Amino acid sequence: MKWTTCLTVLAAAAATLCASPLSNLLIAQDSATNTSPTKLKNEIGSLQFFTGTWGCKGSFPATGKTIESHITFTPDLDGAFLSVRHDDMPPNRFHALELWGWDAKNSQLTATIFDNFGSARHFTSTGWQDQNFIWNGEPPAGATIPAERFVFRKDSATQMTVNWEVNRDSIWKVGDTLTCTH
Repeated sequence: MKWTTCLTVLAAAAATLCASPLSNLLIAQDSATNTSPTKLKNEIGSLQFFTGTWGCKGSFPATGKTIESHITFTPDLDGAFLSVRHDDMPPNRFHALELWGWDAKNSQLTATIFDNFGSARHFTSTGWQDQNFIWNGEPPAGATIPAERFVFRKDSATQMTVNWEVNRDSIWKVGDTLTCTH
């Protein structure tokens, strides 16, 4: 195919996209993304500590293998939620998109985690207890997987430790641990 033909096809595709309802959605989404406030609503104001991008290093205690991640926390939906993007660095493959917010009906903090393995997991929290913030997740009814939780420990204003733990035989065991700074 000649380059002029390619350019003509590309121009026609761009014109079609710009004239479609999809273009309005993309423009609206881009505008909404760029106007997110930096302040969280009062119900989740205690999560302000997390905002920003964190670089993390740690390990899987059972194997000793190392892990590195980047986690970015951004106020979203007019400050009603904290949007979280968790990306492990290669060779690890875990990637997740999370929404942390307030469940007014049940008067508790809530989080839903969607990951690249197709999981959607739900967690709840009562909030900070001293320097620890814990997300508790119960497996769905009838599931054979153990309960899990994420334990965030505030080490300083610029450092935290994140442990992913599973409950095996009524004992919480660390699956992986990260020390994160920003």
